[in-house]
Amino acid sequence: MKKSKKLRIFALSTIATSFLALPTAEAATYTVQKGDTLSKIAQNHQVSVQDIKSWNKLKNDMIYVAQKLEVSETSTNEVGKPSNPSTTKPTTPTTPPKQTTVSHTVVKGDTLSKIAKQYNVTLKDIKEWNGLTTDAIYIGQVLKLSPTATIPEGDKSSGVGTPSKETSKDPSANGQAIYKKTIDVANTLVGTPYVYGGNTPEGLDCSGFIYYAFNQGGLKIGRDSSEGYFYGNTTQVNNPIAGDLVFFENTYKDGISHMGIYLGNNKFIHSGSDGVEVSDVTNSYWSTKLVGYKRFDAIK
Repeated sequence: MKKSKKLRIFALSTIATSFLALPTAEAATYTVQKGDTLSKIAQNHQVSVQDIKSWNKLKNDMIYVAQKLEVSETSTNEVGKPSNPSTTKPTTPTTPPKQTTVSHTVVKGDTLSKIAKQYNVTLKDIKEWNGLTTDAIYIGQVLKLSPTATIPEGDKSSGVGTPSKETSKDPSANGQAIYKKTIDVANTLVGTPYVYGGNTPEGLDCSGFIYYAFNQGGLKIGRDSSEGYFYGNTTQVNNPIAGDLVFFENTYKDGISHMGIYLGNNKFIHSGSDGVEVSDVTNSYWSTKLVGYKRFDAIK
């Protein structure tokens, strides 16, 4: 009888201990660090990229430094301490050590005000630290986020987001010949009415204007939107010349939403709401929407 009683007490004690160790569901999170990509994070946490995108409601593979991501559907958090705690350290910590970020690589959808709010600094400070005279920034640009930050030579992208190609070279004689003919065609279109989706002299929208002018100028390109041209086969230009593309954001919609052909001396030709016209990038409206200048990769 005594032995049976002891066995019952032992069994009840075991059940009670099991209840104390019941896990509570909690989503594990990871803070994005410089150099991270979704595939790298997924591999480190032994999950799929699709899982991370689903858990965080991501529409694409874009991530940014300091972003908080759920990296598991649930994780377990035991109540109370186990009788024999493990001394083995995990290979990959769920939450990495806090890292001081001194720079930010611009990704799709970024604006100076959004970045300033994200890092709790002022827009004015970012412009001063980076020598910016306008609010225009471009994908792949690395911005200082403190007055003492340094950006290594050639460090154009942290690997987070979409890196942007850049060039400081002028096009070849053939490329400049295409530019000259394209600008001549563009000037003949001044006064053509704006028509959404239009890509003929009967009516043009901003990207349809680019499509028509460049094809007539000798560069065979496909029809795309201004956003498609921006993120497509184009290269960022540090020193724009007449014929290069100029892009604007947040006009009739968020993000890249308008484009034109740069003419030099701050002038550009485009199909605006009043039709094809020549405008100035330093205008109070356009200067606040300016994103930057690019060049079709086919222009060598």
